[in-house]
Amino acid sequence: MDTIDLAHKLAYAGARSPVPFTTRPEFTNSVPGVPVLAELRVFVPRDRWSEANVFLVAREMCRVLGAGAQFDIGITQAGQRIYDPDLPAAGDTARLMKLDAGDPRIVLLMRGEIEDRAFIARFPRLHFEAAGEDEWRSVYGPGAVKEPTQL
Repeated sequence: MDTIDLAHKLAYAGARSPVPFTTRPEFTNSVPGVPVLAELRVFVPRDRWSEANVFLVAREMCRVLGAGAQFDIGITQAGQRIYDPDLPAAGDTARLMKLDAGDPRIVLLMRGEIEDRAFIARFPRLHFEAAGEDEWRSVYGPGAVKEPTQL
């Protein structure tokens, strides 16, 4: 699916979702504070941002796009953000990915102020469950690199 069509489809669904979310075709590139290289950015109102609501928005998007789709969507909070060198570029963000059209798995990565978490869901149920530690975090995450004497 073309990214512009994807943006229009998700904008329509977001206006009718229990937790409203927005997007437009001009949000098809990455900017500071949004997951890098995401195909599209979706915005959730700051006052509606919670883990449960991000799960709900992710399920809504997956249902609209279908089991045969491929997507990489960044999710972040709507509203003005003040950029300051002493503050992190973003607070809470998420990234919803289904990179293989034939695989029923969907990955949701949530970045929080305290920790990053990964969740996996499968079509058609779309119930997100914690994925545990992935290979990336086990090799590159904080504390993963150890001196030879610590092994």
